[in-house]
Amino acid sequence: MAKKDAAHGLWRRQFLGGAGALAFTGLSGAKLLAQQPATATTAVADLVMVNGKIHTMDPNNRVVSQALIQNGRFAAVGNNVAVPRGVRRIDLKGKTVIPGLIDAHNHIVLVGNRPGWHTPLEHVFTIPDAIAALNARAAEVPRGEFITTVGPVSAMQFMERRLPTLAELDAVDRPVYIQAAQGGTRTNTQGKVWLEARGVMVAADGAITGPSLANSLQAMRKELLTPETRKRSALDALKYYAKLGITTHRDCGAFHADLPSGGVANENTYTMHNAFLALHREGTMPARLRIDFLHQDSATANPPLPTLSARLKNSFPFFGDEWIKTGGIGEFTGGGVEGLRAIAKAGWRAEDHALSLAMVTNLIKDRETVNAEIPLSGLRWIISHVPEFPMDLANRMNAMGMGVLLGWGPLRTGTNVGPPYRMLMTHPIKKGYHSDGGDITIINPWVNFSTITTGKNLAGQQILGDQTLTRQEVLWLATAANKWFIEEDDLGSIEIGNHGDLAVLDRDCFAVPDEDLKHTRSLLTVVGGKVVHNDGVL
Repeated sequence: MAKKDAAHGLWRRQFLGGAGALAFTGLSGAKLLAQQPATATTAVADLVMVNGKIHTMDPNNRVVSQALIQNGRFAAVGNNVAVPRGVRRIDLKGKTVIPGLIDAHNHIVLVGNRPGWHTPLEHVFTIPDAIAALNARAAEVPRGEFITTVGPVSAMQFMERRLPTLAELDAVDRPVYIQAAQGGTRTNTQGKVWLEARGVMVAADGAITGPSLANSLQAMRKELLTPETRKRSALDALKYYAKLGITTHRDCGAFHADLPSGGVANENTYTMHNAFLALHREGTMPARLRIDFLHQDSATANPPLPTLSARLKNSFPFFGDEWIKTGGIGEFTGGGVEGLRAIAKAGWRAEDHALSLAMVTNLIKDRETVNAEIPLSGLRWIISHVPEFPMDLANRMNAMGMGVLLGWGPLRTGTNVGPPYRMLMTHPIKKGYHSDGGDITIINPWVNFSTITTGKNLAGQQILGDQTLTRQEVLWLATAANKWFIEEDDLGSIEIGNHGDLAVLDRDCFAVPDEDLKHTRSLLTVVGGKVVHNDGVL
């Protein structure tokens, strides 16, 4: 790890030395470092943005008015940028710009493997708006084919505090199937006919419960999922979140199932990336994907570590390019202390999640056992969620060089349920933002940011006590702070030499009223100089 970090730092210093001189001389005749060969679908654009409020998230938290992207990277950032001829100029007219958001732990690959014409609804907050979104989707869906929303949607997000009924979903002239992370499952009349023909029981209001719930999703997966439909869903998922400003996803796996499963968090973990790899081969990836591998070997398995050992022997960590790259082991490591020991010996990153004080205490204790034999410093091991997490445990984790990922909030209920954001912001431990969304909760960063900054869940209930953060702090967690967690220094901030990832927002997320924050969208999203979403800015 030390060698890798040193090499990466040398590359960045070399680039900065050249790019800094070029920026000083106005980049006349500059030819910056080339990215992958451009094609019709991956061509990067030389762009200069002017008259904006560009929040760089650099070490000085500068806010500047101009940024120049050449050959996929930021070539100049400031208030008086010299622009070469032939560069496309974008007048931002005072709009707010942020670095491309990094979700350092979600389950985007699950979202990209949903059956039907999968349609996330994380941006709507009333049932009429949900019906409108589904009808807009129906315009591109052939008659008789399912529109689905599986996972990142909740009854709590709607003002009505319930899911749409069968009668309401009948306003959509296609079969509709909604399976919410919280709040149940609904279909409409066309979907009811299809499902009941396959032995799935559907109530008069469109609800699907009991054993029929798993049977319904399993039936849809069996009949509706093909390599082509998976590729379509993968592209749709990445595009949807690009509209919300996410330019990098770190996926943390799924529960393995060899065959189509009725579990919302289940997939074949050896084939579920195929659709994303196909997009990559075609040059059509609209966001970066970082892949971690989830393992759940029993600590008493015989032979030991049956799947983890094979992974460590036959896969490569941090292998790939700027669009798709492998990562570490997680969200579960598997194999108990022996699993952790094997991961540490192999020099891989590792991550487990914690759901309680007892759980995180045991996770840290096991890591201290391994750390006494194999120092973990430099491997960037992670524990995520940490709803209950006192300072003593933060101190112990920090002593081992570990970090914590924070987020995971808009659908929770209770009082002072954490994580302790405020305490951790003043602690030296490495911390970053994640949604953990895609199956049991939502990925939408602005809804998550709303909870972290207001302390309120989607039902308007106060859940964080005195542990809220400022908007500047939460945006920092989701950009510059996440460099450490994805182990890439040239993402997460708008600085010379970094990849040209940014989002031009439809509102000033640092100043709008609290209620407006969760409605934030990107008008223009750029990934490595490639425009992946454009809502009228260009």
